[in-house]
Amino acid sequence: MSQTQAARADRSRFPLHSARARAAGCVLVIALVQLVFWLMVSAGESAVRPGNLVNRPSVEYELLDAQGKALSPDRTLHATFENTPNYSAPVGDGSPYAVFHIDFDRPLGGAPLAFFLGATPGLKEIRLNGTVIQPNVPLNLRRGAAEGEARYYMLPPANVRPKANRIDVFVETQSAVLVLSPFSISPALDAAAAAEAQRIVNEILPTVAVSFLAFAILLSLAINWPAEDRRRVRALRLLMVLWLARSWFITFSMPFEIPFLATYLIYYLLEIAALMSFARYIAVEQPLPQPWARAINIAWGLLSGLAVATAAYGLAVGPTAQSVMKILPFAIAAVTVPVAIGGFVMLAYSILRTQEGRRIEHLVLMLCLTGYLVDAADSALRLSVPFQPDLQLTFYTSLPLGLLLGLGVVASIAREASEARRVVVKSNAILAERLAEQDAELSRSYDAQKQMLQRQVMLEERQRIVRDMHDGIGGQLLGLMMQVRNGAAEPKLVEQGLQSSIADLRLIVDAMDTAEEGLAETLRSFEHRVRAQVEAAGIGFSVSHGLDEGQPGPGARPTLQILRVLQESVTNAMRHSGAAAITLASGYLEDGRIRIVVGDNGRGIPEGVHGGRGMTSMRSRAAAVGGEITVETGETGTTITLTLPPAGA
Repeated sequence: MSQTQAARADRSRFPLHSARARAAGCVLVIALVQLVFWLMVSAGESAVRPGNLVNRPSVEYELLDAQGKALSPDRTLHATFENTPNYSAPVGDGSPYAVFHIDFDRPLGGAPLAFFLGATPGLKEIRLNGTVIQPNVPLNLRRGAAEGEARYYMLPPANVRPKANRIDVFVETQSAVLVLSPFSISPALDAAAAAEAQRIVNEILPTVAVSFLAFAILLSLAINWPAEDRRRVRALRLLMVLWLARSWFITFSMPFEIPFLATYLIYYLLEIAALMSFARYIAVEQPLPQPWARAINIAWGLLSGLAVATAAYGLAVGPTAQSVMKILPFAIAAVTVPVAIGGFVMLAYSILRTQEGRRIEHLVLMLCLTGYLVDAADSALRLSVPFQPDLQLTFYTSLPLGLLLGLGVVASIAREASEARRVVVKSNAILAERLAEQDAELSRSYDAQKQMLQRQVMLEERQRIVRDMHDGIGGQLLGLMMQVRNGAAEPKLVEQGLQSSIADLRLIVDAMDTAEEGLAETLRSFEHRVRAQVEAAGIGFSVSHGLDEGQPGPGARPTLQILRVLQESVTNAMRHSGAAAITLASGYLEDGRIRIVVGDNGRGIPEGVHGGRGMTSMRSRAAAVGGEITVETGETGTTITLTLPPAGA
């Protein structure tokens, strides 16, 4: 049964339980991700604003000409608080500057006051009751899509009246819409802390995020991914590239001035591309039917075409196109909602069933998708933290989340590499164990085959010995029997013949019994058998064993040849030397060869006698086993030395 069939069988066996468990698990994962996201947003929004920041319904403003004079001094204009969130108002033709009027009363208490103002594009000058507290000098070094930065301005105590104070904020108009960011008159310490928090959220974190995204992109390019992961990694890499480009465009300075409509078009094209890259990643991670893939491409084309069309319309019509250009944020938000919902479900389901390394990646992507959805919806609607309705969103939540995206991808890659290494180490251990088992099995098989071969060789040698017995002892006994039948056998000759046959038979038995044990054991057995014969003849017998026990023997047939040489040497000493003592010694030469010496203290071999058939037979037997015979004789006795190759040779 295939894995797919097995999975279907499990689902059919427990349909309700498995479906409910999966659904409950997905809901729990999505809820936890949303809780973490909104807790982070709540902490960030609380930090980036002074405690007494309250958004007014509207703020008065005036349009100014190039000389700083009011274009309509008799008419009061109001900039209403919009969901961006800021105070927005249309700008008429011929009004390059505007001034916002902020009235306030001095709060109770003696703490130094400061004017806190969020990032306001085109900020030129700030006055308190007619006194300049911020001169007309360049302030905003960042000129990305989110131009400007939050600042606080100390209010000189001598210029602050108890009642009816006015702060004038002069702004250079840069588009058809004039904006003033949220503001407050707060204690100086609160304003300074809020400005620093905004700098961290809007500048430092995006800067670090861009660095980590670049590192994660390079790391993903450096890895040789398996074939089954390449499409997923390409989709993830595209998402990181677009997220990096979007963060850079919003946060950092451009090398040249970009008109408002060009900024509008580039920003929303990056917004659309990032959204579609999310959709593509989800489609790769959870393979979707072909119509869904086509729907993603169609949505991408329609939204991009709408962005280009609204920008072109704004360029052609001018300020009156503002209402039309608001269509695009709503369209993007409308497309983002189904993509986000589908993405949440699919990523949550993947978290429940994938390996640990991928879970990190999917959790981070769920947080980033939430931030993207919030940014898209905040562009169309006025959003606030769900459990804190007074905390309206003031910064791009997706910018600091880029840091989590980069870190999450790097952590996911590291975790997958660690998991792969663990699998490799475990596989190597299993492979080593199996190789050891196979090696042991081969060793056992080799030992068994070696023993079988040795037994076969031994059997063949024993068969040859049996043939020798048939030809040697059998022939000798048959000859004696024929002599006895014919009445021509002398009792002494018959006795000698039988004794010789018995001795040879004993040698054969010793060779067969001790050949497998080793030469040292063979010599001990030979000693026990010969000692009785020598001592029965009234001759002393001394032995010195110097061979290592447990060494492999030369085999049954070579052992028999060695024993015959030794037997012949001892027999000659007993019969012809007239010796009172016979010695048997064994040991090793320096080159590892084996030496066996049979000596006596008799009269030696007479001069002119070079040995008869017995000595010739001994030499031929020694040569048959790769050895040689050396004879030393004199008045003090005779020594016969048998030199053999090293053990196992």
